[in-house]
Amino acid sequence: MSQKRRSIKFLKSVALLAVGCFLLFATSCSVSKSVAGKNVSFLYEGKMPVLHLETKVLNFEDRSTIYLKFKSEDLERSEYEDGSLRVNYSIRYRLYTTYSSPTALDSANLVRKDVLPAPGNMIDTFSIRGLENRGYLVECTIRDLNTPQSNTVFIPISRSDQLNEQKLILNSSSKGLLYHPLVEQVDSIRVSSLGAMPTMARYYNRTFPVSLPPFSSTRPKPFDFTPDSIIALEPWKEGVSTFTIIRKGFYHLVEDSASRSGATLYYYGPHFPEAKTVMDLALPLRYVTTNEEYSALFEGDNIKRNVDEYWLKVGGSPNRARELIQAYYGRVQYANVYFSSYLEGWKSDRGMCYVVYGPPDAIYRKSGTETWVYGEEGRYNALTLTFTKVTNPFTDNDYRLNRMASLKTSWYRAVELWRQGRVLKYE
Repeated sequence: MSQKRRSIKFLKSVALLAVGCFLLFATSCSVSKSVAGKNVSFLYEGKMPVLHLETKVLNFEDRSTIYLKFKSEDLERSEYEDGSLRVNYSIRYRLYTTYSSPTALDSANLVRKDVLPAPGNMIDTFSIRGLENRGYLVECTIRDLNTPQSNTVFIPISRSDQLNEQKLILNSSSKGLLYHPLVEQVDSIRVSSLGAMPTMARYYNRTFPVSLPPFSSTRPKPFDFTPDSIIALEPWKEGVSTFTIIRKGFYHLVEDSASRSGATLYYYGPHFPEAKTVMDLALPLRYVTTNEEYSALFEGDNIKRNVDEYWLKVGGSPNRARELIQAYYGRVQYANVYFSSYLEGWKSDRGMCYVVYGPPDAIYRKSGTETWVYGEEGRYNALTLTFTKVTNPFTDNDYRLNRMASLKTSWYRAVELWRQGRVLKYE
């Protein structure tokens, strides 16, 4: 006989579980539609989802396995008769060839019931078989069946014959399997491969300029692919090599000196993505300061005081200055979370627009573009920004803004509102 729950939330839990299962069933029977037609602005909200999710893809010869990592504390627990606390959640996925594919190639709803939560992080996986050597897109939703909380992410699968991060198993000595390329501290990295094995890491220590305004006609300088140094991977044990990340910059793992394809790890210091150092506070002000004001920030021997004085002048009072600081650097932090790659996220085109304009009201993704809409779609005063994906050997998260002279008015208006001490959400 199954155990009976004695939680005071019994009726609520059962009802939510039933509704969740019904919704999952209904969703599986519904006609799928293109991801490109969906508003996915929830991806870049100015807050982290309650049910945070990290993903990692590993491409084996006969399958692609998606690893999901989330915190057990983010899930509602139900108490059982034996005193144990358990969770109920589901994983729904749809597999597409591209963002514009009108129907899914495959889909499934995986229900996990009465799971004993592990302390800290929980790991779940699912595999997709029968995939060709090409690219795919997975729309994945994890849902807490005891509450209304859910989180949806889009996961690219790249089953290329070339070496990439989805063929490498990267483990740090402090955190285990790495789910994303951002390394948070000085660390030793162990490398194993499901295909060709990298032998070296090209190290780049570059200081990239901030993005130019949306109306600028200046072309960015071409990237110099000559590395600052080469780090040889050292054998650790059979099939596993190791190297140590010590300096800030990015590390491109490749098979040999002639290879462009590989996997990249980024290290921007122990506080990243938060803005905590003096330079973290001063540099992002480039977007809302004049040339003279920006230069003045770095005069003298107390840059922090100069930054504080700038915000106090803009805000007009200490309380208002604190509100502006919290809003501005909160956006800097989220830009770092969402858009970082070979350069800090706030310096990228999307990061620039996110910091100054705020989170967009609508986002539409296609295979090679990302379109942001501020305001009500279709209205004369709505602002539309289009970013085009750039082929980049270091990352698939590099998008460039389609700059236009017509964006000058909206840009200056947004900057001026910040300079008047108003937190802008473009409308």
